[in-house]
Amino acid sequence: MPIGFRGDPGMAPGNENPLSQVIAPAALLLVAVLWSLLVLFSLWTQRGQLNHTAQQLARIDAVANLKKDMAIRKWASQVGGVFINEDKAPNVDALSEQERVQAERMTGESLKLISLTSIHILLGIQEVSNKEYGSKERLTSLQLHNRDNAPDEWETKALKTLEAGSEMVAEAMPKKRGHGLMRVMIPMRMEEECLECHRETLVPVGGLRGAAAVSIDLNTYWSAQEPAWRAIQYWHGGIWFAGIALLYAYWSFLRRRAAEHARQDEKRRENEAAFSAMAEGAIITDAQGSILWVNDAFCRIYGYARDEVIGKNPRILKSGYHGEAFYRELWDALTRQGHWRGELWNRRKNGEIFPEELSIQALRGADGQALRYISIFSDITERKRNEEALRLHQQRLEESETRLRELAAFLQTVREEERTRIARELHDELGQALTALRLDLGWLRGKCPNFGSLGAPAAERVAAALGVVEQSIVSLRRISEDLRPAMLDSLGLAAAIEHHVSQFSQRTGISCRLSMNREEFDLERDLTTAVFRIIQEALTNIARHAGASEVSVRIEEAEDSIRLEVRDDGRGFAAAGDKKTFGLLGMRERAAMLGGNLEIDSRPGEGTRITGWLPLRKEAQA
Repeated sequence: MPIGFRGDPGMAPGNENPLSQVIAPAALLLVAVLWSLLVLFSLWTQRGQLNHTAQQLARIDAVANLKKDMAIRKWASQVGGVFINEDKAPNVDALSEQERVQAERMTGESLKLISLTSIHILLGIQEVSNKEYGSKERLTSLQLHNRDNAPDEWETKALKTLEAGSEMVAEAMPKKRGHGLMRVMIPMRMEEECLECHRETLVPVGGLRGAAAVSIDLNTYWSAQEPAWRAIQYWHGGIWFAGIALLYAYWSFLRRRAAEHARQDEKRRENEAAFSAMAEGAIITDAQGSILWVNDAFCRIYGYARDEVIGKNPRILKSGYHGEAFYRELWDALTRQGHWRGELWNRRKNGEIFPEELSIQALRGADGQALRYISIFSDITERKRNEEALRLHQQRLEESETRLRELAAFLQTVREEERTRIARELHDELGQALTALRLDLGWLRGKCPNFGSLGAPAAERVAAALGVVEQSIVSLRRISEDLRPAMLDSLGLAAAIEHHVSQFSQRTGISCRLSMNREEFDLERDLTTAVFRIIQEALTNIARHAGASEVSVRIEEAEDSIRLEVRDDGRGFAAAGDKKTFGLLGMRERAAMLGGNLEIDSRPGEGTRITGWLPLRKEAQA
């Protein structure tokens, strides 16, 4: 069951980079303008707050001055007036009607005193305040005795407000230049003490007689706020610059992120194109096994359209060929190791069951939990078909090789039996005939002197014939030994090898050392013959081709095998190549037919070493 990788497929080629809208220079400029406007708004707000503070301070001072003046007025009213030196009296027209007295100091100095009412005292205080402190205080009323004190437009409105019951009227009056004036007015109520002088006004006690007004220049209070205003400007300038720098740094960071995102998008699109274009099928599923994406090769292999499988579980592809245990092992390996690879049989949309080679990889999150499964698979139907054909061909080849080897073994056995028969017939029949002929020639040679004049020549002829017979017997014995040594069957392998090695040394003059770990080898007949023939062929090749001066032959019988080695110090040879070395091939085949092997190690100028290993099959075990 193909189950995809767990990994974010990211297969949405139409998705645009979400950062593309915020990394444009226009976006940076817009944010910088908004930030500048925000800083300016904050600065403007702070300026307004400072103006408000200045106005409040001016208002507090104005109210305090007026209340102080009213307190002095009330005190003067309570004491009934104050006599002062007439020379220092304020310049008030109404003083001409005031009481005057003559006083004398204790020093005898004469003084003229004039009585000042509360209003006179208040007017004097306001005159000094207007000259010394820059504020403008004055008394006014809607019921005038002195037209010079007529209220202006603002004072008229303020008096009406106070007459309506208000306790104070204050207002900042801006100017085109500067910060303007703070104007404050508080009421002057009719009191018992005031009735003595103002009965004609018909204002009842507690009613509004008039008002005291003051105008204070706000520039003085604003100048006191200048250090704070400069500090606020510096702070806002620093905050604005820091904000612009931070905006630019963040914008640069977003540009780098966007560039990286663009590179990842490009790589993702390349990966998607590669996934889509590759010949292998690909599936991506979520952690629950629902298919998120498949490539074109999947649709081509299974026959499903992409919309038919998206959101489905890969179980729709199961063929029923595998049991539940198979899938449990698959999931166990995938959960434990994070990947699985193997062969699987699945079902196409048309119902055809086919084999596939499947590789599943789990993509995990930071917590180690699988997020996606990605599966890559190939349709191996053709490969399976070729493998089956190759297997059948290999099987037939092995069967043919087995039959050929059996045929070779049969031919070898037949050959050995034929050679044994021929050797026996040569030894028994021809050997006996030659022996009888030698005996007859020997008898005839003894009778030759009786032939008179023919005796000497006849004796020579008989002697020559006897020599030929003797030589023929030797040749017959050698040929018989080569065909099948009678000693091999009568005395065993050890004696036959020892005799053959001795004959080899006498015949070739090459020193030959023989080493055997048994006095006699109790081996099965075929194994005995094979060991003897391998030694015989090896010595024959040495005599013909090696040009050696020394040869060593070693035969060892182990618990389960017999090992042999023939080594010479001859000229050696390179790899056979195209050379048809039938002798070496025959030795290898003899070993292979008995389940053993033969190795030949030779290099030019370094001699040759032939080592063989044959499984042991004793006669008693056969």
